[in-house]
Amino acid sequence: MRRLLPLVGVLASTVIFAVAAARYPGGYDWINQSISSLFQPETLRGAPNTARPLAALAVVIFAASMAVVFHTISTRGPTRFHSKTIRIAGINAMVYTALVVTPMHDVLVALALIFFVTTMVTIFHRLYVERRVGMLGAGVVCLGMTLTNATMYYGDLFYGFLPIVQKLAHAAWVVWLFGLYLGDSRAVDGAGEAQPALAAAVDGRRR
Repeated sequence: MRRLLPLVGVLASTVIFAVAAARYPGGYDWINQSISSLFQPETLRGAPNTARPLAALAVVIFAASMAVVFHTISTRGPTRFHSKTIRIAGINAMVYTALVVTPMHDVLVALALIFFVTTMVTIFHRLYVERRVGMLGAGVVCLGMTLTNATMYYGDLFYGFLPIVQKLAHAAWVVWLFGLYLGDSRAVDGAGEAQPALAAAVDGRRR
């Protein structure tokens, strides 16, 4: 059941974020406002943003949960390079994600994106080595959505569509990573359960 804790964390962060959105002064527009609107000290109308502490808490819980996901995925790397890169880059991406609620939002988003892309590309190579074509293809689509979102944000392109693209891209890669994570964690648990059985079998043969 421990493998479900990150999922519980992400679901909890989603609920907290929804509560923060409900408390956003003047009302939060899910279609036309970006996620970062909830992190600003003031609302678009200039009122103090009383929802900010809850939104910040949601991000911290989310980032911590996803850091565990990346760590677990790293344990299934086919080589030490894959494992270390996924673990270090993935956790760093989540550390910077947790800090995007600070005034250095734009810089931290860029750093988080760099580490996130590094992590995803390494995971893609792992899936390629393992010949998991379906999972690889779905991951490429998710990363493509994230990069599209980043291009719209930094290039100021189709800005009116950015909030909805941002949320769809975010949901896509989270779901994809959890699909990979749950499969990997089951494999790790299975390997752990197999070790005592293997040891007992070997011991029985020796006798």
